[in-house]
Amino acid sequence: MSWLLDTDVLCQPAKRNGNPRVIAWLEREKDRCYTSAIVIAQLAYWVRSKEGRQREMLQAWLTRLIDAMQGRIHGFNVSVAHVWAEQEHLLEEAGQRMPVEDGYIAATARRHGLTIVTGNDKDFRRRGLKLFNPFTEDDPVP
Repeated sequence: MSWLLDTDVLCQPAKRNGNPRVIAWLEREKDRCYTSAIVIAQLAYWVRSKEGRQREMLQAWLTRLIDAMQGRIHGFNVSVAHVWAEQEHLLEEAGQRMPVEDGYIAATARRHGLTIVTGNDKDFRRRGLKLFNPFTEDDPVP
């Protein structure tokens, strides 16, 4: 099983009081983890919201993260756009639309056959999406 990491999971090692359970899970699974350029954008925004030394430390962490995930950061491209459009249409018909950025992340996961790893269950619990919450769930059996 391979994973698409959401922002709330990927940032845990950089937080002052990051969740030890999630950090341990990330370390175990790091070679099977991917993310989205949308998540990187959210992280870059988070870094820019800080000031001084904290911002410098987080920027260095983000640079190392991007380097470490080289080749495992999926962009929002034409094939993902078509998955998103179909997904958005079906969710709208069902009255279950998602926040736009989450929809882009979900479409990226669907396009690449990845399980979304997030603590944000409520926005991602939709038909056709595979989810895992490392904050509350035990490792799923592959």
